[in-house]
Amino acid sequence: MTEQLSPLDIAFLAMEGNSNPLHLGAVATFAPSTPVHPARIAAVLCERAQEIPRLRQRARTSLLGGARWVEDPGFAPEDHVFTHHVRGRERFATLVSHLMAQPLDLARPPWELHVITGLTGGRFAVVAKLHHSLCDGMKAVGLGIQLFDPSRLSIPDAPAQPPKSIIPSIPSLRGIKDTLDIASSVLMNTRPPTLNSPVLTSSTRPRRVVMSRLDLADVHRIRRAHGGTVNDVLLALVTGALRHWLSAHGSAGPSSVVRALIPVNQRSRSGDAAAGNQISGFLVALPVGEPDPAERLRDIREQMESAKAAGPDRGAGALPRLADKVPPLVHRLAAPVASRCAPLLFDTLVTSVPLPSVPLSLDGAALCEMYPVAPVAPGHAVGIALSVYRSSVHVCLNTNQSWMSDAQWLDGVLRREVSSLQDARELVGLPR
Repeated sequence: MTEQLSPLDIAFLAMEGNSNPLHLGAVATFAPSTPVHPARIAAVLCERAQEIPRLRQRARTSLLGGARWVEDPGFAPEDHVFTHHVRGRERFATLVSHLMAQPLDLARPPWELHVITGLTGGRFAVVAKLHHSLCDGMKAVGLGIQLFDPSRLSIPDAPAQPPKSIIPSIPSLRGIKDTLDIASSVLMNTRPPTLNSPVLTSSTRPRRVVMSRLDLADVHRIRRAHGGTVNDVLLALVTGALRHWLSAHGSAGPSSVVRALIPVNQRSRSGDAAAGNQISGFLVALPVGEPDPAERLRDIREQMESAKAAGPDRGAGALPRLADKVPPLVHRLAAPVASRCAPLLFDTLVTSVPLPSVPLSLDGAALCEMYPVAPVAPGHAVGIALSVYRSSVHVCLNTNQSWMSDAQWLDGVLRREVSSLQDARELVGLPR
């Protein structure tokens, strides 16, 4: 049996574009104890992909705008798994950037895996690409673990469901009211894009994936001193980094903010195995104009607490919830326009991907790093993704701005922000 895509899944499918592909990405690095044979790693990944039903399926659209996941009769995992060999950090970053910029073939199951050898210390990497119509961040983590280390955590694919009618159902009056309430809340939060903002762009220049790593212990020390959550601290660090970049370009005045869409997982805590997307979002005005790092963190904490209290159906962050209530045919017709309206709602995406705390491996090689890569909406200059794995925080930018593309600068400004928040802690007499 086949499974129908939700309206939100169809929205991601319909908004796919060559210059702004809508796939989720990840860059995972591994440390093997013996020499790496890329063909063996690729074979292991192919064998595991063959066993995951969703990865054998592609989306088939209907005349009324809907779509279903159907088995691809020509599926061969070898068509989705590739090997590469590079030397040096710069060439590795260039290859990752090139791979992430290439759209997936939506006529086939929409995913790819790239095994990259030649990294420093004998390490290798796997670059994963999963289309957003296939999964959200939480589901992508489950699929990734099934591919990399199914012995640790296996999140089963959704069971086949009876086919649903392609004839749109008649919504209830309560459903119409809920949809109108969400639409009103989204529209009330639109505003004209900021002119000449470096975080917005009409350019189609090549994008660059930039990665940096922080010590999780530092983040926890800051959280204990200033309060809030780990995500609050990470948002404050990102805000400080954006402030440095914007200040360097004369775009961080005293009242300047960057409106960030923060995706929020809507899956149940008991472990929802359903495929597709189950997300909403919060809209946070990152206070890039505020010079005091502790005050920036306090501001972000208050906004996040207010957003959580209001719930996922309020504000521009509720856009995914609204999209899931719109008929598929509307998405098909409106996608060319809707995909370009993101700057009216927010300036950038900042997503935090939850990873399990257990050690993971691939074919005996320990997982060292896991950098999520966020898709970037048309008109946006940068998408920001973060993950916490074991003792580290992994920060990744996906950007077409040359002044954001320096990995050493990203390392430097993030560490400077960590130091600034630690210094602010010392002012109140708290030990490092």
